[in-house]
Amino acid sequence: MRDQFELELQELEQRFLEMGNAVLESASKALLALAAKDVAMAELIIKEDKLINQSQLEIELACARLLALQQPQVTDLRFVLTIMSACSDLERMGDHMAGIAKAILHLKEVDTLEAIEERIHEAGQKALKMMADLLAAFPRHNADKAITIANQDEAIDELYYTISKEILTVMKEQETSIRNGAQYLYMIGHVERFADYISNICERLVYLQTGELVELN
Repeated sequence: MRDQFELELQELEQRFLEMGNAVLESASKALLALAAKDVAMAELIIKEDKLINQSQLEIELACARLLALQQPQVTDLRFVLTIMSACSDLERMGDHMAGIAKAILHLKEVDTLEAIEERIHEAGQKALKMMADLLAAFPRHNADKAITIANQDEAIDELYYTISKEILTVMKEQETSIRNGAQYLYMIGHVERFADYISNICERLVYLQTGELVELN
């Protein structure tokens, strides 16, 4: 009985990691779509976000089933609750990448600002690294690594404020940049929130290992 439960917990974690990798892929595609002004890729990101949403529902149902039909120990209960909560964060992260894709579709080609786009890409790359590091640390349930990853969010927050100011300055100085400027503000906002949710999952990872609720962001 216990062996079967252990197997189900392992399968649950694997499904969570697969969902996380789907979100990471979505984020990578979003940055590529922005750089290439690839409308088809942007539309694909929006379409595939439905698959991420479906993964969340399936994982939450699996968690509920385990809680209802098994008698989890304290550590098992923490694990299931961590997965349930973290998959909700992953779903929101997917939504933010779909948000970037939608903003790309609204960009006006003649008034794009390459310098601003490069800055957004810079912030996005930092968020991608955070996500990749998180997915590597999660199976090891490494709380120390989770704290290190969450600390990287501060650099993205700083970029968010700096880039937002740069965008607003350009919008004030160049009336033709207002439409695209608004979309760039949406994009950098999505990147910032994406990183915030990574920090949230890091908090859950610390809770999983230590049983302590901490605030890392």
